[in-house]
Amino acid sequence: MSQIINDVESLKKFRNDLCNTSEDLLDQLKKTDSSIESVAEKWKDSQFQKFHEGFKDDKDLIQPLCKQINEFENDVLYPLEKILRKYLEL
Repeated sequence: MSQIINDVESLKKFRNDLCNTSEDLLDQLKKTDSSIESVAEKWKDSQFQKFHEGFKDDKDLIQPLCKQINEFENDVLYPLEKILRKYLEL
């Protein structure tokens, strides 16, 4: 990031956007996983199996990333927003 966010509303918007992105990503991941698993029961060709395994690898990366995003929002950004609000009240 090229500049620091020191505006409470901008920080709040950033937090919300980050949470929404993470939630949307997890939601799409679940939907895609469900669809792929449904197809995997019927399609047994090697090309699809390769795709299926690749998706599992991607899923194993995306889920922890979303967890880290949520932890960053809760553990860093939210407390920072509270500090900024306190500072502005002075």
